[in-house]
Amino acid sequence: MATRIQERSTAVPASSAPMTHRQIMEALTGLLAAFFTAILSSTIVANALPTIMSDLHGTQTDFAWVITAALLANAATTPIWGKLADLFDKKLLVQLSIVVFVAGSVMAGFSTSIPFLLTARVIQGIAMGGLTALAQAIIGTMIPPRDRGKYSGYMGAVMAVGTAGGPLLGGFIVDSPLGWRWTFFVCVPLAVVALILLQVTLKIQHIKRPAKIDWLGSILLTSGVSLLLIWVSFAGNPDYYDWISWQSALMVGAACFSWPCW
Repeated sequence: MATRIQERSTAVPASSAPMTHRQIMEALTGLLAAFFTAILSSTIVANALPTIMSDLHGTQTDFAWVITAALLANAATTPIWGKLADLFDKKLLVQLSIVVFVAGSVMAGFSTSIPFLLTARVIQGIAMGGLTALAQAIIGTMIPPRDRGKYSGYMGAVMAVGTAGGPLLGGFIVDSPLGWRWTFFVCVPLAVVALILLQVTLKIQHIKRPAKIDWLGSILLTSGVSLLLIWVSFAGNPDYYDWISWQSALMVGAACFSWPCW
């Protein structure tokens, strides 16, 4: 019996001591900065959209898709990032999502056409999905269940500030000599600061768990929502198709067919 206990103690590492409040707050600094950057990027363009559409000669449909493209990519990739967090180091993944976000923001700032801007927004949305999912996963790793409610309040406060302050900051930037492109560029230094803070302050142990990514479900989710959005965007337009038409029936039917497969 003594031999069996000794073997078990050597096979399973001793649990690390719980983090103090100060250590948790230091680790949360970079994480909250990254989360704030993601929230800010999704709201700051709201007041800049009329100017962007005028400068890039976009239509009313393009107006909606600049916001929708990022949100759709965010929704589709959040579950995938969550699964990846069980397979790989969470700190490395959140840093990777910040790098992807910076690339998307720079692309959006240098956009010269609506398709290029939409592509950049999709890249931003992919990164936003990572930042959102990984922030929750890291908090779950660092903080015991009984204390998570208290620290989740900090994320709620950051979300409130980013949601309310984003449109105000975007409107100020558009009216300033900087122009609408800086509604995207302004997120870059914030993301870089978050990346540095995460490297310095975030120290968590990676525990690999068995996980399987549902690629088919992610594809069906994205395609189903995209079909509905495309249908709503172009239905009733004389240049495309009517609300009641074979194109509408095909898109809505395909979207409804994909839902049970999620």
